[in-house]
Amino acid sequence: MNDKDWLIIHTVWQHQNITRAAEQLYTSQPALSYRLKQIERKLGIALFEESGRKITFSAQGRYLAQHAAKVLKDAQQLRQTLESLSQPRQGELRIGVTSNYAAYRLPDILAHFAEIHSGIRVHLVSGLSEEMYQQLQREEVHVALVKDDYHWRNGKRLVDVDDYWLVSKQPLDLRLLPQLPQIRINHGGHVTHLIERWWNANYSLPPRVAMQVDKLEVCLAMVEHGLGYAIVSSYQPLSEHLHRQPISVAGEALKSRTWLLYHHDSRDASVILPFVEMFSDLSNPSDQSLAPSESAPH
Repeated sequence: MNDKDWLIIHTVWQHQNITRAAEQLYTSQPALSYRLKQIERKLGIALFEESGRKITFSAQGRYLAQHAAKVLKDAQQLRQTLESLSQPRQGELRIGVTSNYAAYRLPDILAHFAEIHSGIRVHLVSGLSEEMYQQLQREEVHVALVKDDYHWRNGKRLVDVDDYWLVSKQPLDLRLLPQLPQIRINHGGHVTHLIERWWNANYSLPPRVAMQVDKLEVCLAMVEHGLGYAIVSSYQPLSEHLHRQPISVAGEALKSRTWLLYHHDSRDASVILPFVEMFSDLSNPSDQSLAPSESAPH
């Protein structure tokens, strides 16, 4: 089946009349009838039911006609996207991103993006991963940089993998953590669950949460003053005065993964795809497992 075949089936379906379909396709009625017979032989089906002079599509013919409409629409969308990608990029790109990634990794990427694609305006919102993912689902943002892939079935890339550090003013014995004060930062649901699974695999007592904060800067300031320890991702700069040690499970460091999720079939692909291309795709089978296994503290 080629594009011409799909167009023929779609046109005959629209008109329900061979003569009028032939006129629209700028061909003769005998030539169109012959082409329809060729399609039937190629697919081994009957497009029409026997009903005298009137055209009546068979069940297979109706299904094929409905599929033809989708094929033609997709082909048109593809041509429009390819054409738009060949032009200077214009428009607005809406990005949703986790707050810490927005602060520590995204500025350099956006500066480079703005230099290359000066015609694309960027509208940025930041917050927790769950909030950004919900905005992506509602198409309020075109792309989301978040801490989980959420089993997203559209476009996605794993763009960053970092370790989680336990940071403190002085070296700590990890076996004593349940007795020590913790400065807890609101990481969002997925990361919180990841850290909790690591904790529950290693300790029978809950952590002693001394403070709960919503900003990384506040969390680190409290740690620097010796008010407790914290668990943070390694991608932000840390004071040289802080002691840091990775936390691991089964001998492997607990990982912070950042995913880029996007609508690859969006009509705004001309502004989405240039941004996606700024990131390397780090995805591989070993990166897909986000849940830690149980292990003693390391």
